[in-house]
Amino acid sequence: MAEELDLQKMRYDSLIKITRAMGGAALSGAVPTPTLELAKQLGISIADAWMCFDIYKTYFEKDLSKQELSKMLQLSGVVILGGGLAGYVGIRLAQAVLSEILDQLPIANSLITGIAFGSSTLIIGLAWLSIVEQSFFQQNIDES
Repeated sequence: MAEELDLQKMRYDSLIKITRAMGGAALSGAVPTPTLELAKQLGISIADAWMCFDIYKTYFEKDLSKQELSKMLQLSGVVILGGGLAGYVGIRLAQAVLSEILDQLPIANSLITGIAFGSSTLIIGLAWLSIVEQSFFQQNIDES
């Protein structure tokens, strides 16, 4: 019962972190920044990475090392990290281009890019949470 409550608390804390990051990404994406889109994308990408590291720390109470990341991704079946990273970079670059194109339509630009930035951070956060939980369960099975 206590383990179930701990898992629920970790899940809740992680979902709060994802929601905060999603809100920050949406607000950052909605603010027009002519000619600074790549810098904004870099900032949002760093915030996304921080969110992922923070979720990991919620479950394992330690910082994520390269070895642990590799082991987690292998256990989760996410072997093609390069492809996932390339996809992430592609999404962020496409969002930057979209924002630059829509700069001429201020309200539409803010709404569309805010939604795009926030939703991509939400998807990344939920996918990462799934990977972390799977690794957490696997570690608990291995220790039993």
